This record gives sequence, C-alpha cells and structure tokens, in this order.
Amino acid sequence: MKKKGLVLTLVLAAALLLAACGGAMDSAAPASEPARAPAPTAAPNVVMEAPASADFAMDEAEEIFQFGGAETDYFRFPTLTPSRAGDRRLIYTVTMSLQTHDFLAGQRLLLDTVAEAEGYLISADIRGYDLRRVPTERRAEFRFRIPTEQLEQFIFVVENNYNIWGLQQSMWEETDRYQRQTWGLDDLREQETELLEAIEAAPAGQQAALRESLAEVRRAIRELEAAQAAITSNVIYSTVDVQLFEAFELETSSWEKAAPALIIGLLVVAAVVVVIILVTKKRPVQTEVPE
Repeated sequence: MKKKGLVLTLVLAAALLLAACGGAMDSAAPASEPARAPAPTAAPNVVMEAPASADFAMDEAEEIFQFGGAETDYFRFPTLTPSRAGDRRLIYTVTMSLQTHDFLAGQRLLLDTVAEAEGYLISADIRGYDLRRVPTERRAEFRFRIPTEQLEQFIFVVENNYNIWGLQQSMWEETDRYQRQTWGLDDLREQETELLEAIEAAPAGQQAALRESLAEVRRAIRELEAAQAAITSNVIYSTVDVQLFEAFELETSSWEKAAPALIIGLLVVAAVVVVIILVTKKRPVQTEVPE
C-alpha cells in the first residue's frame, strides 16, 4: 500500500509538471513572431509640422510627440543658434550612432530629414550584404551639414524614429579669433589705402617696391577674409556625423520561453519526492505477529 501511494504521488506530480509546461508552451507560442518596431515611413512629415525653434508652446510639443511616436525628447541639447547668439561665433558638431530594423526606410528617412532642414550631404559610405551569403547587418556612414537653426529639430526627429545607440554634441567658441581677424583686416585695409596714396605720389623708380608691398597686403587681406568666411560657414552650418546600423530582431524559441516554468516544475517534483521519502522513513514499521 505504501508503494502504491508513493507511485500515485509521483504520477500526480508528473502530471502537474506536464500541465505547467504545456501552459508555458502555449503562452510562449505567439511570441515566435517578434513584434517589429514601427517602420519610419510617415516620419518625414515631422519636420514639416514641428517648429524650428525650441521655444514653442507645450501643447504644440505634445502634438509633435504624439505624431512622432516618442514620449520625451531626452536627447535634445540646448543649442544657442546664430539668431540668438548675437555677436558670438559658436560652432557645433554632432556625432550619433543610430539603429533601425528597416535599413532602407531608415536611410531614406534620414536623407529626407536633412533635405527638409535645408542641409546637404558631404560624404556617404553605405555597406550592404552579399546576396550569395547569409545576410549580415548593413551599415552606413554619413556626414551632413545642417543649419544650426535646425539642429535641435533634426535631433528631435531622429530620437522619434531611431534607437539612438550613442549621441555626442560639442560646441566651441570662435568669437575672440573672429574679432582679432576683424581688427587685422582693419589694419591691413588702412595699409592698403596708404600704399595706394604712396604709389601715386612716389616717383617711377620707387613704385615697383611699393606695388610689391601692396600685393603682400592684399594677399594677407584675402587670407583673413577666407578665414572669417570659414568661421561664418561653420557657425551657420553644423557638421553632423551619423552611423546607421541595421539591427536584426532576436527570435526566442518556445522551449527557451518555457525553460523557467520547466525548471520550477522539476524543483517542485524534487521537493515532493524528498518530503515523501522523509515521511516514509519516519513511520514505524509494523510487524505482523503470527497467530
């Protein structure tokens, strides 16, 4: 009778274990098709709807967030744009690494967003995969020039449509350098005026040397003007380096999903067996006395 009770208990525990595993398998079965992240298809309109400045009303911001699909703009950095910087010369650079499940759509969205911001492409390096082999992750590297006035809005669109793997924004100021160049240009232009007057008043034998000095002064003026133009261009247009990576969705098998329930079931069965063994050993052995 004791053996029959032990066997019955083990059978009951095994049945409970199988039922628990079966329920875990059924609940894990629908997860074999992983949920894809929403493909960034309609997002180019975000640039058209959202204002360029960060000083917009909260109700407009909420509408933009709902349209773009993100809850917060946690990657947006405060940027002092040229229109708000006054006489200061501030230069911004941004480096970001982005992930997307739909590589072609994500690439097209990125290019369209730059075009909507009135920026332009400097360089592109796109790496696909060989169709004769197992597909590998595709990637692309871009360098853009985006108006600083639109930089915050560009980051806003990116964070609403990509997984931002990394983002770095830096700023340095060229105000002092630009001012020194302006003072140097004023001095050189005064020298140019004085040399022109001296050439007109000097005799023919001295004009050649004065003209050489005038050519050197004008060359220095052109160099300073080019340096100032470069600073102005970097202030108006920020340099943005983007790395775009394709991310595959990881599929988890049903057995992997059911593994925790299976382990718990085995522990329960082991505990029941141990308890039964201990209880059986503690019971006194009854001996039958022959009549």
